[in-house]
Amino acid sequence: MTFDRKTLYVLVAAFAVGYWFSGSSSPPGPPAPERPVLRWIARAAKSLLWIALVAEQPPAAQADRHLVHAPPVGDDGYQVVDHGKGW
Repeated sequence: MTFDRKTLYVLVAAFAVGYWFSGSSSPPGPPAPERPVLRWIARAAKSLLWIALVAEQPPAAQADRHLVHAPPVGDDGYQVVDHGKGW
């Protein structure tokens, strides 16, 4: 991939505008206060999400599902969509 001068100018301008809007040239503000309760809630939420990911059971197998090679066509001439087959 080659960059011409217009692309290079656009990239330099985008970085300059981003740097200017980020406020990097201004002094940093005061440090954020310690919030142990919020930190504990966030850590507990992350842990519970990981547990929920591992503990979730797969969907039950349904015996009435089978492989269909040609999609069925409804009365109106369009294909019938069964959204349950995607899972």
